[in-house]
Amino acid sequence: MIRTMLWLFTIAGCLLGALVGIVGVLAAKGAPQEASAGAIAVACAVLPYCLARAVSEIWEQNFS
Repeated sequence: MIRTMLWLFTIAGCLLGALVGIVGVLAAKGAPQEASAGAIAVACAVLPYCLARAVSEIWEQNFS
């Protein structure tokens, strides 16, 4: 159950990251702002994925 919730959180993070990336790049007034928006967008997707992946691996080792 917890793994499913974490993977759903990962999907939500990817969608949020895509939105932040698109809006951030379109609203940017220069390359530094575009880079910042891109970094935040990637973080929105990668951090939940790392958490879900870590929990899944720990779960597999302990409960399989």
